[in-house]
Amino acid sequence: MKKKTKKISKPKAAKPVRTPKRTKAPQARKTATRSKTLLFVPEIKVHATPEILVEETAHLFMQTSRNAVLERGRFVVALSGGSTPKGLFQHLSEEPYLSLVPWEKTWFFWVDERHVPLTDTTSNYRMTLENLLSKVPVPKEQVFPATDGSLPVEKAATAYEIKLRKFFGGAGLPQFDLALMGMGDDGHTASLFPRVEQLNESEKWVVGYFVDPEKKERVSLTFPILNQARLTVVLIEGIKKADRLKDVLEGSSEPPRYPIQYLRPAQGRLIFAMDAAAASKLKKK
Repeated sequence: MKKKTKKISKPKAAKPVRTPKRTKAPQARKTATRSKTLLFVPEIKVHATPEILVEETAHLFMQTSRNAVLERGRFVVALSGGSTPKGLFQHLSEEPYLSLVPWEKTWFFWVDERHVPLTDTTSNYRMTLENLLSKVPVPKEQVFPATDGSLPVEKAATAYEIKLRKFFGGAGLPQFDLALMGMGDDGHTASLFPRVEQLNESEKWVVGYFVDPEKKERVSLTFPILNQARLTVVLIEGIKKADRLKDVLEGSSEPPRYPIQYLRPAQGRLIFAMDAAAASKLKKK
């Protein structure tokens, strides 16, 4: 005899908003990837095209934002730069997401940033401003750039950490509702690069340091903070990422070599969302 489960009634929303009717995308498939490191077991979502990847991620962003506001009264997100997030931001700035995302209750932080002025062409903040923030009704006081390049990089990191501590309050670690991230060709994520000492940081929430002459100075959240997020989505696009993605997901566990393998959520979900080209070398898709 099956044991009856007790149904728990959910609180009624004051005024539900109808979301656009969506058809199931047969191109999107989900599998579980095993890693030799038990704690690094991301959910894998493969989408046929970059356009479907962006559309599905935009819908997930919208759902996550609405659930966060319903449950906690606000939506706090940490963003990354790059070409795939740029496409996502452009999509989110248009209907139906322009109307469906609770922008007035959304707070923006950044996973990492180049230590440059806000107007610099390489600034993640500037890219986000041009493609999203300037087009949606988000109050300016709810946007927290990681650095404007005016302070020495280590002091900039300290200043950003102070902002985070003041915003989240309490004695515990901050918990983002969503962290949008990417993966570099060398397996890095955020601005945490292979074999740098900052990979082992356990006390600071934010680090600021000189990487090398090419990547220059960066400000980045650390793994203890990143792994507190309720939902982490790593966006990966293109054939250029295929070999490294195979190494990370199906190769050996070498976090110092592939820092993205340090993404091990304490309680939340970790999703690797990619297009078919990026997933082309994986055995399990």
